[in-house]
Amino acid sequence: MCGRLNQFAKMPALSLAGRALRLERRKKVREDPKAAAHIMHNICPTDYADVMTLTDGEWALERMRFGLVPSWAKGSKADIAKKFLHTFNARCESVFQLASYRGPILKQRCLIPVRGWHEWPDSRTPYFIHLNDDAPLLLAGIFDVWESVEEVVTSMSVITTPPGRYMGKFHDRSPLILENKAALDWLQPDLRADDLRAFFKPYESEHLEAYRVSTLANHARNKTEAVCAAIAPPVPQAGDEPDVTENDVTPLLELFST
Repeated sequence: MCGRLNQFAKMPALSLAGRALRLERRKKVREDPKAAAHIMHNICPTDYADVMTLTDGEWALERMRFGLVPSWAKGSKADIAKKFLHTFNARCESVFQLASYRGPILKQRCLIPVRGWHEWPDSRTPYFIHLNDDAPLLLAGIFDVWESVEEVVTSMSVITTPPGRYMGKFHDRSPLILENKAALDWLQPDLRADDLRAFFKPYESEHLEAYRVSTLANHARNKTEAVCAAIAPPVPQAGDEPDVTENDVTPLLELFST
């Protein structure tokens, strides 16, 4: 599961396959007012995040709801917000079958630039996962656009795969992380299902690093830098599972913002 994202105060310079990216921020007409809030830390389902798209050769940075709302969804905004609470991750094994995802995976793919994300080996003990030099990670995603008379909701889901060796210490799923040419290729139009399945591989990197953080990260309302601050040394790449210390007074994970 990838349910808590962390981004940058200012988007770092990015290049893919030797090509510097010029990202223009795009704002939609009748945009959800919640999209105006710039949240960097502990981005939870229903929060908004910065997302990269490529359309007709033009790069854009857009604010998208974390948790995909399909364009065909019926009802009021309040109705769909309740119905589509759990669409923040799209499993690679079923992305071509499920109604919410099978259109976007073929036509509306995106990249979500992150500093890192949180995982919980249990429901109480958060770990922050990132690259040890804090370089941006690009998560593969899909998006869709839902419209009503009053507003437009652009939303996305992160593709997940089985974990690589290191990520397997923390969870049985991992976001699909793409680098260099693979990241650029992910956004190319006219890819077929078999082309896309070739991307669905666990991420392996000796530079991936995870360390325990405060249980402040367990609460969706906490959006400060403190949710990413280490309280223990990084878990080594070698070895078995991380040490998890249960504590009855430690707050349980709250997944959704309120």
